[in-house]
Order: sequence, then C-alpha cells, then structure tokens
Amino acid sequence: MADVDLKRHRKWTKQLRLAVEADGWGQVLEAVEAYEQASVLILQDLPDMELTAKQQDLIEKVVVTINLRTSCLSSLDGHGHRPTKDEMVEIADVLETALQRSPRVFPLDLAELAPPPEKPPARAPAVARPTGDRLEIFIEKIGLKDAERYVDPQIVVSVYSQATGYLEPKQELTASTALAPPYISFRHAVPLETQLASLRSHDGAVFFEFVHYKKAKRKKSVRCWAVLEPDELERAGPLVLELYAKPCDFRRQAVHLLTEKPLYLHVTVRFR
Repeated sequence: MADVDLKRHRKWTKQLRLAVEADGWGQVLEAVEAYEQASVLILQDLPDMELTAKQQDLIEKVVVTINLRTSCLSSLDGHGHRPTKDEMVEIADVLETALQRSPRVFPLDLAELAPPPEKPPARAPAVARPTGDRLEIFIEKIGLKDAERYVDPQIVVSVYSQATGYLEPKQELTASTALAPPYISFRHAVPLETQLASLRSHDGAVFFEFVHYKKAKRKKSVRCWAVLEPDELERAGPLVLELYAKPCDFRRQAVHLLTEKPLYLHVTVRFR
C-alpha cells in the first residue's frame, strides 16, 4: 500500500483516539468536535485511496458508527443510546487494524444502532404513512448521452443525513453489462435498513452515485449523481431523478445539472 495511504490512515486513527479520549472524560463538546473531524478526514481521503472492497466496507462502517455516536452526544437524551463510549474504544481498535491482513472483526450490528424516530407533537395532525416502514429502491436504468464509453458502470447507494452523516453503510451494485444507448440498465433492488420515520426526522436522503472504471488511472471515478429527497417518498411508484455534476454534494448546497439536456436515473420506490 502507498505510503500516503498509510499516513492518512494513521491520521484517522489518531483523530479518532482523541475523540474517544475526550468522550471517556465526559468532555461532550470536545468529543463531538473531535468525532466530527475524524468523520470528515476519513470521508475526504477515502475516494483517493487504493483499498480493497473489504477494507472500504469496514472503514465505512466505522464512519457510520462515529456519526451515530456524535448524534448520541448531541441529543438531549442521547447518553442512553448506543453506540456507547466503551463501544467507541472498540471501534477505534477496528480502525487501527483496518489496513492489516487480518483486521479486527467489526463488533456491532449497525441495524440495531439506527437512531430512533422522533416522536411527533401530541397534537400533530395525522399523516398518511406508507404500508411498510422501510424502503426498497429498484434501480431500473440511467440515461447518458455517452453511455457506451463507460467501463464497468455501477451505482453506489448511500443514505445520508445532514444532522448525523451516514445512516447505514453504502451499497454498491455489481457492474452492468446491459447497454442499450443512451441507457445503461441495472434492474437491481436495493433494500434499505433505515426506517422511513428516522430518515424523515433526521433530514436524510438517498443518494445514487454513478461510478465507472478509468483504465488510465486504474481507479473508479464518479461521473454524476442523483438524490431521492424525503418529500418524494410519500407513495410507492416509479420516479425519474435528475442527474447532477460531480462531486456528490451530500449536504445539497451546491447542486448543478450534469448537462443542459435533461438526463435521468429511473427508479421505483417500494415499501416493505
């Protein structure tokens, strides 16, 4: 592995250890700031690193856990929620060994740690809810004017909250070989573990990054992205999502269309 990647990894581990130490001393503000810095550092470096799929998955789980702990410390009653400060010590150990041949096994079930949905006000009007409490996104196809030029095209699905960061690990579809210009078909169902109520209450959204392999650089690259907003999840059915220019803006503050001609990602929302 390149020296620069090892240096980045050491920087992550050091920052997370600082956060865990502040957390252990009960220094809430310092811990929150340090955890946030650790999450930002990792997310900034990840796209430029040469990692195996297992390493990437393990590190992303660490980031999700960091963000969940930050949410616990930031909420009024969060000290009773997991992950606990003791569990964060284990997570720091996992991160430290993440690049080794035999890294530590990730000790937590992230599905159990998802933040609970916020309770509505006592007099809030009733809102019609979908039948199921979780989403499944069927990814049909993506339309691109130069669809035939992409090598190993894939879709990476993320569930991200502006308040707490990643709500669950990313899911990466297998590369598509179904090409019918201007479309690349995927026809793949992606089940999400985050509850709908939690997604809405934490201002979360579902992001889709279209990635492809660049032979010259020997790495994957993001070409464009789309987002499924909470207000688009009122009912099941097909949707077309506009494509935006990279990089993917998880905070939805600097969003620009990919081209002047509308291009879309075709998906179907299902509830389960």
